Amino acid sequence: MRAHHGKPDGSELARILPAWHFREVHRTPVAGTRESVMAAVHTTTWGEAPLARALMAITGADVSAGRRIVADSLGAMGEVVPTPGDEFLFVGVMSMDDGLTRPEGTSAELVAHCAVPGLLKVGMNVRYAGGVLSTETRVLATDESARRSFQRYWFVIRCGSGLTRRSMLRAIRARAQRAGGQG
Repeated sequence: MRAHHGKPDGSELARILPAWHFREVHRTPVAGTRESVMAAVHTTTWGEAPLARALMAITGADVSAGRRIVADSLGAMGEVVPTPGDEFLFVGVMSMDDGLTRPEGTSAELVAHCAVPGLLKVGMNVRYAGGVLSTETRVLATDESARRSFQRYWFVIRCGSGLTRRSMLRAIRARAQRAGGQG
């Protein structure tokens, strides 16, 4: 069960979860200050990303008719990890059978060190660096059975997952550019 490793990019996600079995990355250029872009990350609602909202609703996620803030929804799926001002990160440990699970310790510690069989270590960030807003998702299985199980799920949801993330990034970019007068 070979995991992939990437080049260190300075993100907390790469530090906490340096290896993965499944990964998805999306990027978009954004003109704006770090402060305005990260403020948009923390205030953009699902209503500003209608395609993402529709796809999330299909999965049963509570997006509250578009009023819910994207970062709050994502953070509810795991534990938000304090990071430098250019990254929003949440991580979690889950099983395909029971969803999110809370073994002893913080999610960040578990994602970094957990080896309990049958679990998936998951992390997702939204980051602004060098004029580029990105989101990266990483999933690392603790054993071959969990990897195979998630692989089937990933095959089904990957396209929708990518559309959701791209829609979310476009909404954040639009809000940041409106706030910065870049309209």
